[in-house]
Order: sequence, then structure tokens, then C-alpha cells
Amino acid sequence: MYNGKTLSLSSIVWKVMKNPMVSDLSYEEAAEFALEFIRLIGAPLVFSDIITEPIQLNMYKARLPENLLYIKGVKYIKDFCDNNSLCNGIALSHATDIYHAGSSPSTCNQFQGFTYVVDKGIIKTSLEEGYIVISYKGLALDENGYPLIPDDEPFKIGLEYYILHRYLEPMYLMGKITDKAFGYIEQKRHFYTARANNSLQMPDIDHMESIMNGLNRIVINSTAQQNFFRTYGSKENTKPFK
Repeated sequence: MYNGKTLSLSSIVWKVMKNPMVSDLSYEEAAEFALEFIRLIGAPLVFSDIITEPIQLNMYKARLPENLLYIKGVKYIKDFCDNNSLCNGIALSHATDIYHAGSSPSTCNQFQGFTYVVDKGIIKTSLEEGYIVISYKGLALDENGYPLIPDDEPFKIGLEYYILHRYLEPMYLMGKITDKAFGYIEQKRHFYTARANNSLQMPDIDHMESIMNGLNRIVINSTAQQNFFRTYGSKENTKPFK
């Protein structure tokens, strides 16, 4: 189970490069294999939950953060200096209008409600001016710009063997690596990849409780988005009828 601690990807890459079997492995190639491993096991916990500072809208548009993976929610505030608006604001909904991205609100009033769409690193809203605050999953980086990875033993060892396996596979196919040596690395790769996937995907008991509370309700929470999902994971309390 992931403990929330992280370390720089560079530390694992440099460790692998010290292995005498991969003396010709470049850092760029090792880093590429490492990111491939992260994507393959679909580990969301290598990323961070980030909330932006207020981003000013310019003609209905604003640029999205560079390290954004996916948006969790967007809220609109009218004034950057209004602290109350930072806490409250207005929740924007993802647009269902199939022509939203191509519409020009300045020339035709097609938008209904408070909506947004994203395209090519730009967010386009139904509001011309003001500020937006974006809550999103983003790639966590160290001070040198290298991605951060979970400080989780199965994940770290699985990553090491994945890089070794990917680098040595072409050599094995050319007959430059023995069956015994390559089979050992392949076995370790499969074992620790499965361990890493289970370790990172399994939620802790607090997280599982919040998920259960959000789903196991008699009264459906139809205002979760407007309240920015603050009480979504809270336990429902009902009074029994007598």
C-alpha cells in the first residue's frame, strides 16, 4: 500500500545504469523506459493533487498548466482579490454543447450556464472575464525537473527490472545474452511489476471508507459539484421513522 512518500526518478535510473550488463545505456533511454513502465501499470499515485492560483481569463480563454494530466474541477471567481470568492466561487461544468469549442460568445449567445471545454492546452469558458481556479492531477517534479515516483519497494524494484528487461531484450534476440540470465531478469520483472501494481492501486482504509460513504446513500447527493465535493465522502446520517 502506497505510503505517500516520493523520490526522484533520477535516483532509480542512475542505479540501473551502474549495472555492468547495461554499460552502454544512456540516461535518456533509461528515463524513457521508466516513464513507459509508469504508464503501463497505470499508477495514479505517482502524481500530485494540485490547485492553481487564480488564472485570469482573456476573451473567454486561459492556458492550462504544463504538467496537467486531467482536470478534477474548475471554479470561477470574479475578482482575484476577493478572498471569499476563493473559498466559494462558482463551479463550472464540462460543456455538453458539441459546438462549444467552435462558438464565439462575443458574436452569438449560445452558452447556457457556466461551462468549459479544453483543447490543445487551452481552457475555453462561457465567461469572458474574471479568474478560474483549477483542481487537477499533475505530474510531480523534483527541484531539477525530474519526475517524482512513489517511494515504494515493489514499485522501485519493478522499475529497475523493467528498464533492464527492455534494454537487454534486443540483445537477447540477437543471441548476446544467455537464456538463463535473461530468464532471471524477465521473471523478476513480472513478479515485481504485479506487486507494484497491486501496491499502488490498493486504497487505504480511510479512502475506502470515503468511497463507500459516497456511493452508499439513501438520499442522492445531487449538489456535490456545486459544493466542490466537500462532503461527498461524509457519512450519511438519517433519522429512523417511529
